[in-house]
Amino acid sequence: MEQATFKSFLHLLKKSNPPVGLLSAAVAVSVIQALAALMIPWFLKSLIDNFSVDRLTPGLISLFIVVFLVQLVSNAFSIYWLQIAGQRIVANLRTLLWKHLLGLPVPFYDETKSGELVSRLNNDATTLQQLLSEQLVRLLTSVVSIIGAITILFFLDWQMTLVMVIAVPLTLLIIIPLVRKLHEISRATQKELAGLSGFFAEMLSEVRLIKSQATESYEMDRGNEKIENLFGFGVKEGRIQAILLPLFNVTLTSMLIIIIGFGAYRVSTNQISAGELVAFSLYLFQIMTPLVTMTEFISKLQKARGATERISELLEEQPEQQGTRDVTRPFGAVQFNQLSFGYDETTLLHDVSFSLPHGQTTAIVGPSGSGKSTLFALLERFYQPTSGDISLGPDGIETFRLESWRRAIGYVAQDSPVLSGTIRDNLLYGLVRDVTEQEIRDAAEMANADAFIESFPHGYMTEIGERGVKLSGGQRQRIAIARALLRDPELLLLDEATSSLDSESERVVQEALERLMHGRTTFVIAHRLATVRHADQIIVLEDGRVSGIGTHDTLVETNVLYNKLVTQQFIGQTDAIRGNHG
Repeated sequence: MEQATFKSFLHLLKKSNPPVGLLSAAVAVSVIQALAALMIPWFLKSLIDNFSVDRLTPGLISLFIVVFLVQLVSNAFSIYWLQIAGQRIVANLRTLLWKHLLGLPVPFYDETKSGELVSRLNNDATTLQQLLSEQLVRLLTSVVSIIGAITILFFLDWQMTLVMVIAVPLTLLIIIPLVRKLHEISRATQKELAGLSGFFAEMLSEVRLIKSQATESYEMDRGNEKIENLFGFGVKEGRIQAILLPLFNVTLTSMLIIIIGFGAYRVSTNQISAGELVAFSLYLFQIMTPLVTMTEFISKLQKARGATERISELLEEQPEQQGTRDVTRPFGAVQFNQLSFGYDETTLLHDVSFSLPHGQTTAIVGPSGSGKSTLFALLERFYQPTSGDISLGPDGIETFRLESWRRAIGYVAQDSPVLSGTIRDNLLYGLVRDVTEQEIRDAAEMANADAFIESFPHGYMTEIGERGVKLSGGQRQRIAIARALLRDPELLLLDEATSSLDSESERVVQEALERLMHGRTTFVIAHRLATVRHADQIIVLEDGRVSGIGTHDTLVETNVLYNKLVTQQFIGQTDAIRGNHG
């Protein structure tokens, strides 16, 4: 692992708040286990060189048993504690990632597939967990075993040990290029796996679109192509491992044959004893097995290297800008001051200025793509203006804490999203205060939602399915309105809240909206005349610019675009509306 990447790995571990005490205990017992294992060949050497029945005393046998038990128990504890430590580190890392993801701004999610982020949370974190809890304990015991065994072997016979020490670096020279190639393939595999996860997540979330458009075969082909690409990387990885491990084993076996052969020659010439040869052979095995383990560790380390890089890159993403002050409620007018916004060299809003008077309803109209929803997104601080600002009194809204500002806003979207769970869960979602059952029922009644909720066998505890698939559009809208009522917002945002409903649902939802809007500062995106004509002021947005501000009657007379919209959408009603307002 390159130095910079290794530092990133250590930095990531530090961020994950590892259980240092548990890791230290695991390291300690790993060392004890390795030292106990090193004692056994030395005992056998002494026993073989000076063998007699009289030497097999109860004390010697007990000593053997104690050494074996120490090795067994210490190995068990080291594995167990490393597993716990590894799981804790990864749990902390996932918590860190999840917290960081929740704090990232909306533009980040505009550019990143959710499936790839899920892959970071699951696959990459699991890769690190396997390295820490499965491989690290083996590495620790391997290092101790190799150092201890080589030290003892030099004491036993420095000539034979020198032959072995020369052979090991030669083996590594063969293996290292293959390990590097394995890293490249592993990183590409992880990237491909993240892409596949993203594809599956997107397709499964839009399964109704797939079925309605009869594109199962098309998506099957696309999925198969991605699966086969991932399979191809797996084959390449398997090919490298198929070369790496046998080559390593053959090299080590050849080294073993040479060394034992050399040792047999030295025994025959009385240069070493038979016990020393047996001990040397056992110590050699205690070196060979850890070397195989270290090769496996290096392979896992290469995978962890890629996971570390991706997680570190994610953690380097800048979170949303936080203010320092809480919003004082109730608050006054919200002012848009020469606001401009754009991205990718495309300007969506140009020097937009207007006010949302306290306690009044402001409607905004304009063709699709004129920037209406962008204004809502800027109000919610999902995006930052290119120039200009939005202020509450003398203060820019960016000076307020995000949580405080957003809790003062109630947002009812066109397709009012809900989460899987019960109706009650969704009504209380985002509330930080205690709410009584009577308050919940009162809010549902004001939102015209109580009747359909009570019609379900389980009432408020009815499970509504993923994204509320068991509810109609009008029912989801009314739940969103009831949730906004419970939230008691200072500023209410309504994004074409009735435009996708049938006439009966629209009537019921509109009644609920009027109760919700009463006495609140309300900002409405609407194309329906029922909402627009009663607004205290209407803003006409055209190509990202404000082309008119006024009441319905004023704009019909003075604004060409507004007059055109009224004529197109409400033809036959314009005269009646003018009469009602005259």
